[in-house]
Amino acid sequence: MKTALQLVEEINVSSICSPQWLEDEIDLCGAKEITIVNRDEHRWYWVGTMVFKIGEEFFGVRGPTSLKSESMGFDDTGIKCEAFLMEEFQTVTYKRKSK
Repeated sequence: MKTALQLVEEINVSSICSPQWLEDEIDLCGAKEITIVNRDEHRWYWVGTMVFKIGEEFFGVRGPTSLKSESMGFDDTGIKCEAFLMEEFQTVTYKRKSK
């Protein structure tokens, strides 16, 4: 099994245009997609960070996550994915107390 750092390095030397294509291009060795965070809307597409977990480690891949035009491909955005290590960060939220 590969470590998160090994996967990050492998992704960064490749020319992947979207986190959606990762499994087609690289053996993720059982890494599980957890969520997509930090989404930014552009005119023709959305960019986000897809978070993965492998073992007890986390890594993220930032790139185009969805397209708004059916006539467009991820490679048309001109953006290449960037991978990096991540850590889990717990947050607290609040809701209205019921009576």
